[in-house]
Amino acid sequence: MSAPHGPLPSPEKLRVEKLGVLPVLFPALGVIGLASAFAWGWATNHAQLAFSYLFAFAVGFTLCAGSLFWTLLHHALDADWSVLMRRILETVASCFPVILVLSLPLLFLFPKELWHWMTADTAHDPLLAWKRPFLNEPFFYARCAFYLLFFSSAALLYRRWSVQQDEDGDPRITLRSRHTAYGFIPLFVLSFTFAGFDWLMALDHHWYSTMWGVYLFAGAAQSSMALLILITNGLVRTGHLRGLFTVEHNHIMGMLLFAFTVFWGYISFSQYFLQWYANIPEETWFFVYRNTGTWFYYSIFLVVGHFFVPFILLLTQPAKRTPWRICTAAGWVLLMHCVDLYWVVMPNLQLQEARHAGLPPATTGFHPHPIDILALIGVIGVLAHTFLSLLARRSIFPARDPRLRESLGVTNWS
Repeated sequence: MSAPHGPLPSPEKLRVEKLGVLPVLFPALGVIGLASAFAWGWATNHAQLAFSYLFAFAVGFTLCAGSLFWTLLHHALDADWSVLMRRILETVASCFPVILVLSLPLLFLFPKELWHWMTADTAHDPLLAWKRPFLNEPFFYARCAFYLLFFSSAALLYRRWSVQQDEDGDPRITLRSRHTAYGFIPLFVLSFTFAGFDWLMALDHHWYSTMWGVYLFAGAAQSSMALLILITNGLVRTGHLRGLFTVEHNHIMGMLLFAFTVFWGYISFSQYFLQWYANIPEETWFFVYRNTGTWFYYSIFLVVGHFFVPFILLLTQPAKRTPWRICTAAGWVLLMHCVDLYWVVMPNLQLQEARHAGLPPATTGFHPHPIDILALIGVIGVLAHTFLSLLARRSIFPARDPRLRESLGVTNWS
């Protein structure tokens, strides 16, 4: 690794006019998508709307959480290669206040449609009675408030420090960010894990997995790195970061994307294998639902598409150093992340419909609904508009970070 000589580059603002229709398209998609989803779902099927919206919310939440994780890791490890792209991660993570607002319909309009434990009778459900010290509404809402406030506060704090350093160049901010990250990372792990328990695993309160938090984290870290690859390469194609962003940055991000592809595959297989081997009913039902009817073919597609396809796409060194190839792999990973979360959330809708109808707890198969797509478009549109608005306010890279010179001269020797 070597650092370039000469003066450091001046701060660079986002040139919105170079982005074409995106600054207008994103807010339009956000408003139209959410308005259409809520109007359609509210008039026809509240449960469908609730689960579709939870799926879309989970996609946005994991992308922002993964970006916050990479920001914290950057500071904790005192990494230099990622300084040039760090402002992008900070900006994605700074969308958490919007995530907080987007969570309100889930927590106050649809809780009883989503989380059956809120309406179940403990007299006929001894397992729920045993879990009541944790699964009760006051404690549930207190935990949700803590998760969302922590993520929002941490993301905004790091962005504020980063922007402040652009103004005064104080190197003590780098040290402060590093030392704070040591404490924030354990809080991030606990908050992210228990948010996954509360919002996704508790959709079926009888089921549990000790690997659930790690499973969700693997997908969040992988998909947020894929998002970073697409955004940075997109900025380069629109004339930003010229002479600053190099093939070496793509190579390192490609290696991390490949690593978390393998990690996701390992965790997914481990979770499935351990529960299959133990053969405990409370654990195996999760996979029984998802291997019934056409959900079986969906599950096979998830395994092949989320692990084997990106594994092959990213296996060689040229694949990580060629922009169109790494962007293709990153786009595919983001698509499969959505497929993964859909697989996590939507079978529970059919499970609850079967319970309400007094039918055996089995799914009827994969039946997508237009509200699924509308809700996803709406959430992504709102978050993308927020991201562009925040990114346009400041330099798109930390112009006075002490490690910027090393980041510009990074060389990957692997």
